[in-house]
Amino acid sequence: MKRRQSLGLGTAALLAAQLANRIPVAFARGEGGTFVFGTAGDPVKLDPAVVTDGQSFKTCDQVYDTLIAFDGSTTELKPALARSWDVSADGLTYTMKLRQGVRFHDGTAFDAMAVKWNFDRWSDDKNPNHVGGDFEYYTDVAGWPDVIKSVDVVDDYTVKFSLKIPQGPFLLNMALPSFVIISPASFELDRENAFKNPVGTGPFKFVEWVPGDKVVLEKFANYWGEEASVDQVIIRTIPDNAARFLALKAGSIDMMDGVNTDDAVAARKDRSLSVLVRPPLNIAYLNFNQNEKPFNDVRVRQAVAYAINRPGIVEALYKGFGKVATQMIPDNLLGYNSELKGYSYNVEQAKKLLAEAGYPNGISTEFWYMPVSRPYFPNPKQFAEAFAADLGKAGIKVELKSKDWGAYLADARVPKFPIWMLGWTGDNGDTDNFLFTFFGSVGSGNTWKNDDARKLLAKAQASVDMIERDTLYQQVNAMIEKEVPRLPIAHTNVPLVARAYVKGYLPHPTGSEHYNMVWLDK
Repeated sequence: MKRRQSLGLGTAALLAAQLANRIPVAFARGEGGTFVFGTAGDPVKLDPAVVTDGQSFKTCDQVYDTLIAFDGSTTELKPALARSWDVSADGLTYTMKLRQGVRFHDGTAFDAMAVKWNFDRWSDDKNPNHVGGDFEYYTDVAGWPDVIKSVDVVDDYTVKFSLKIPQGPFLLNMALPSFVIISPASFELDRENAFKNPVGTGPFKFVEWVPGDKVVLEKFANYWGEEASVDQVIIRTIPDNAARFLALKAGSIDMMDGVNTDDAVAARKDRSLSVLVRPPLNIAYLNFNQNEKPFNDVRVRQAVAYAINRPGIVEALYKGFGKVATQMIPDNLLGYNSELKGYSYNVEQAKKLLAEAGYPNGISTEFWYMPVSRPYFPNPKQFAEAFAADLGKAGIKVELKSKDWGAYLADARVPKFPIWMLGWTGDNGDTDNFLFTFFGSVGSGNTWKNDDARKLLAKAQASVDMIERDTLYQQVNAMIEKEVPRLPIAHTNVPLVARAYVKGYLPHPTGSEHYNMVWLDK
């Protein structure tokens, strides 16, 4: 059975999306120049297989390609390094035909052996190339150790994937940013330092990474796909949101993310700037370490949920770019349970629950917040201070703490924090990418010991029946509301701001955006 290729957005729909997001449209396409993008923090590593942070993917998306990609601003699939694929009737075999004539930036050939090399690296912890990190996307996000039985080379440009069990979002997972195909030859030259020198097949070649300052990329003239219009890309690190906005207004950068909501409102009134809005596919949340007191008690977690005035915080700090989240998935995804209303703001109920849990005089705890702006928390410290103020009214005294972004993510994964802020931008538009990632296995920051929920998530992941999956996810969402393993805060329409001469930038709901589409009308 051959999978029908999706055509994605048509021309009229694409233009409508551009107008809705105020993307400038012009009749003549410019060529050349340098596109400077300002962002909040450094990449953690430039090896997509071992990172989970958007700062790293921002660069990696330009250097590498996946086998299958998303079409336009949708999560519909289109061919990339794989030009076509066949799926067996039982959903257990995927046969992919690869593009011929594609070269890595080091001049070596892309072929079926390169694909198998990458999958072997990700899957086998005894493989000498299985270095650099925990491969969290392969294990916890896609759940592929329990799904993929083998990856076999059929011929030079054909690869066969044999599965142990069907997986509903298997092809969507293929488009995840961690599953790009990197150059085996370049990686093996220096395995331990390959994360500093990425070599892929993407539209831009890596030039240099100056930590704390910038990543520099140059146009790859022999790119197999749509050739980049700009000659060079510089991704500049400017940690402070306000300073980054001033740099944009001064013209030292061309575009930025991590926009303070006040600045996004002001930018809409400035004719020299353009505000783009990324479609919502994210969740801001608080996580709890349930391995230790006091958050191993569901009543304490519920008390936190009642103590925080989420509507007030969302109104005050997102300024129209966010809405209160009642579940751990956006309301347009499969399994959203419309019967669930979330926790209301009720300080007295929070105090009552604390007393029932044995804390009549309240509790004291560390509260950790990330050090960099994120799409779901544009100014983390400001949010942390608002949370702390609300929690204090209910007798939950918190000491605010933060640390370097890479260390923060590592400690959140263990976890070493009692309660902390984090979030997630969906990678493929499937509920599995949210709920299985959060709760499908113990580890990666998940301390929720609910075997029933994990079994339901595994069953939903293995199903290709959308009605069944919808029902299963609704059941899990009801469990989450009752036990509060994580507390949903908000979903955001993420603003980006550019100089008015930046053309062609198409915001994607996953945050995975490619700069070969950008041109400068100067």
